[in-house]
Amino acid sequence: MNIKKSSAILASALLTATVLAACSNNNKAAEPESSASASSTESAASQLSGTFNISLSNGSSAVWNAVADAYMKKNPGVKVNVDIKPADNYKEWLTAQFAAGTPDADLVTNNEVANLLADKKFVDYYPYLDQVNPYTNKPWKDSLDLGAMGINLDSVGTEDHLYNLNFESVQIVWMYNKEIFDKIGISEVPKTFSELTADFDKIKAAGYTPLALAGDANSMWSGQAGWLVRIYADQYLRDYINVIRSQEQDYTYLPSVDGIWKYDPTDPFNDANSNVTKNPLRQWKAVQDKTGPYKIAGNPAWTAYADNLKKLFSYTPDGFFGVKDDQAYQMFLTGKAATMVSTPASYWQLPKDFADEAKTGATGGVKAFDYGFFNMPSMEGEGVIAPARTIQIPIGFYGLVSKDAEQNALGMDFMMYLTSPEGYKVYAEAIQNSKDASLSGAPALKDITLPAEMTAAFANFEPIGNTEGYESPGNNLARGINDYQPSVQDWVGSVQRFFAGKLTTEQYLSELQANIDKYLEPMLKQSKKELSDLDTPERRPPERK
Repeated sequence: MNIKKSSAILASALLTATVLAACSNNNKAAEPESSASASSTESAASQLSGTFNISLSNGSSAVWNAVADAYMKKNPGVKVNVDIKPADNYKEWLTAQFAAGTPDADLVTNNEVANLLADKKFVDYYPYLDQVNPYTNKPWKDSLDLGAMGINLDSVGTEDHLYNLNFESVQIVWMYNKEIFDKIGISEVPKTFSELTADFDKIKAAGYTPLALAGDANSMWSGQAGWLVRIYADQYLRDYINVIRSQEQDYTYLPSVDGIWKYDPTDPFNDANSNVTKNPLRQWKAVQDKTGPYKIAGNPAWTAYADNLKKLFSYTPDGFFGVKDDQAYQMFLTGKAATMVSTPASYWQLPKDFADEAKTGATGGVKAFDYGFFNMPSMEGEGVIAPARTIQIPIGFYGLVSKDAEQNALGMDFMMYLTSPEGYKVYAEAIQNSKDASLSGAPALKDITLPAEMTAAFANFEPIGNTEGYESPGNNLARGINDYQPSVQDWVGSVQRFFAGKLTTEQYLSELQANIDKYLEPMLKQSKKELSDLDTPERRPPERK
């Protein structure tokens, strides 16, 4: 994944976003092969036939064509077509494909289409994990680092589904221009928010933009700006877990997990999904009742967080709300900005981009400069519960459009090849040799061998805890409610007025509270839930069509 991809692939979660309702002529996921036939998969693999269409968001055509060519050599009866789509409007494109019927596309990026996931438009990976991978001759799950992927098969029930596969990883870090820091006399990277803003004041006084950050609607919702909004909310709202964790009578309760868990905000992994289960109905009831950190207006924790957030965003480029990702990145590449929010992929992507005329806007590229990374500086003071964490999660969001049994089986065979040592070697080497792709973190795959440079780079990034994928107020309330698009759109307008000084902190938080109150019920309905479900959060809600 290259640095430009990070906002596209993380877009929305890194979240689960919402889209307009769509329909398909065939949305039933086919059942996988029986265990009896799984043993014959190896001999059948070379006899596969058909067409498989890859239409991922903002991927590298060179990389995926290399994988496609290698797969077709293994399976000469299969034709693999690579048609990479731009990240802009990808969600709308994918939604339109389903609205018109069954898409031609097979492999897609599906993290932004919550409605389609809810309508089971994609193949469920769970039943296939026990199948023998013909490219390893052992159960597919044995080649996957399920823990790193955030999958606990022991806690999977009949109502659980896995509609996208995430076997890559990402860690959001700060990237800085060492030459600017040295020139200004900043000898150490900041560890606290006050140190960061003090450094930014010096950088701004020296004529540089402290933080290269896009401020358009996409960035505020699902890109780098949105990451910062959610990451820093986490510091003030970590006690959310005491409100929404599963209680003994809840349908979500797992005695072996929840029976031994204890709240410890000093542990950055205390509320990990593998350590404690969350009851989503308790979360929405807390939103409805304005319980604890789920109360926004008049909450001192939200006030302190919002004040610091406004200060942070004051160091962004002029015309911030009109700045797009490529423009912000160009500012950093050309030495006009001192820092940006990035991923470990930049470790080797930046040298390629210094020479890229399209990305730098300069003939022949620009002179390279020395750069480095640092973790999220922690906000301190009244209301802060714990040090800053970041977004560090498995990514990829590879979804297979559900079609007939034969096509679904072909798609699974391709994914088994891609995640095998043989297939992933092709993928990793193609990335290393490409001009437009980089891995953003160590893959969650077993038995693979990465190029030495990649392995060394990933070892330099210290884990500080993850905020992503949790039912928390930072994730589900800080940018409108749960990525429900009408709510998100209202929030973007509100936060822009707040950052521009047209709203006081109190007014901004009152607007955000009203936004959440207004859209709670329609958001629930889109998720096939009703307000009445919140009256009995211990009960599993009925399945609705």
